[in-house]
Amino acid sequence: MHVDKLNSREFDVLVVGGGLVGMSCALALSRQGLSVGLLESKPGSEPPQTSISGQDWDSRIYAISPANADWLASMGVWQHVDAARICPIAQMQIFGDADSSHLQFDASEAYIDHLGFIVESRQLEQALLVALSKSDVSLMTGVAPQSSVFYENHAEIHLADQRRLKARLLVAADGASSWLRNQAGIAISTHDYHQMGVVANFETELPHDNVAYQWFSDDGILAWLPLPGNRISMVWSAQEQFAQSMLELQAESLSEKVGRQGGIKLGALKLLTAARAFPLRQQTAATFVKPMLALVGDAAHTVHPLAGQGVNLGFRDVKVLAETLHVRGQHQSCGDLILLRRYERARKLDLLEMQCVTKGLSGLFSHSGTVVRKLRNWGLSLTNRQAKVKKYLMNQAVR
Repeated sequence: MHVDKLNSREFDVLVVGGGLVGMSCALALSRQGLSVGLLESKPGSEPPQTSISGQDWDSRIYAISPANADWLASMGVWQHVDAARICPIAQMQIFGDADSSHLQFDASEAYIDHLGFIVESRQLEQALLVALSKSDVSLMTGVAPQSSVFYENHAEIHLADQRRLKARLLVAADGASSWLRNQAGIAISTHDYHQMGVVANFETELPHDNVAYQWFSDDGILAWLPLPGNRISMVWSAQEQFAQSMLELQAESLSEKVGRQGGIKLGALKLLTAARAFPLRQQTAATFVKPMLALVGDAAHTVHPLAGQGVNLGFRDVKVLAETLHVRGQHQSCGDLILLRRYERARKLDLLEMQCVTKGLSGLFSHSGTVVRKLRNWGLSLTNRQAKVKKYLMNQAVR
C-alpha cells in the first residue's frame, strides 16, 4: 500500500470510499494487476489497534457468509482477523408469534461446517487495512473530493487539496448517501420502513452454543447473534417510537426487556455496550453503471437487516465486478459501458431476490391481522418440515 501525496495520479481504477466494501474492492482489483487508488475522506492510513478486553466489543457486527469468508481468506484478509473475536454459527432458530411457529436451520443438514461467522466491524476493518498495507494499492485519506468530470476515455476527481486523480474506471463504494453517485446524477428509489434498528451487545448467563436466534412479533424483529464466549449481539428492528423508547431505558431495564422478548433462552442478560439505533430503509440506485463508473455496496443498494446480508451483497458485488473486469478484451477499457453492463445484469437478480424476501417478510410480520398472523406462523412451521426447501434456503444464505 502506498500513501499518496503527489499532485496528480492516474489509475486503471479509482475506488471512492474506504469502508469494508471499498477496501475489499481495491484489494481484489489490485490483485489482478490493475493500478488501483483508494480514496477515503476520513483521515488515517494505519491499521487501528483493537483491544481484546472482554468488555470492549463493537456493537457494529456482521454475519459473514462462508463463501465470503473464503474469498476474504483468498486475498489474505481473513487470516488477520483475531480468531478469538470470530464466532461461527452452527444453527439458526426462527420463531413466529405463536408457540408452534418455529423454523430451524442446522449447518449439518446442508452438509456444511458453518452457516456463517459473526465478526465485529472494526476487526474486519483492521484485517483489510493490514492486507492493503501489503498490496500495491495507493491509499489517499483525509482529503475530501470536490468535483468529478467524465471525459470520453477517462474520469477525473478533483480533491480539496488541488490534487487531480484520473482513472479509466471510478467505483462508488462511499455508502448509502454516496457523493460519487450523486455527482453522476444517478437517482435512487427508496422504501422507508419507518423503523429503526437498535443494536447492543450483552453478556449471557447461559452458553449460546453458537446458535443464532430470531423472533418475529408485533413488536418487530429481534435477532440474537452469537459472539465468542457467553456474549451476544442484538439487533431489534422495530417501529420508530418503540425503538426510541428502548434507547431511553436504563441498562438493567433494557437487558430485562431484551431477555424477556427472547423467552429467557440464555438466562439473564447484562448490557455490555450502550444501545444505538439507525433508520431502516431499502434503497436502490436507478442504474449500477455508467460509462467509467460502477456502484458497489450501499452506494448501489441497501436492504432490511433481518437477513443479515447487507455486507455480503456488497462483497458479492465486488467479486462479480472483479470477475467482469478480469475477462475483458485485451484492448477493452475498464470503464467500457458494454463491459460494465455485464456486471449490472449479474447483480440485479441477486439483489431483487434479497429485497423481495426482506421486504416481504418485514411487511408480513408487521401486519397485526389475525388471519395474516395464522398464515405466517403456519408458513414457518410448514417450511421447517420441508427438508429440500430448507437446504435450498441455507445454500442461498451461505453464498
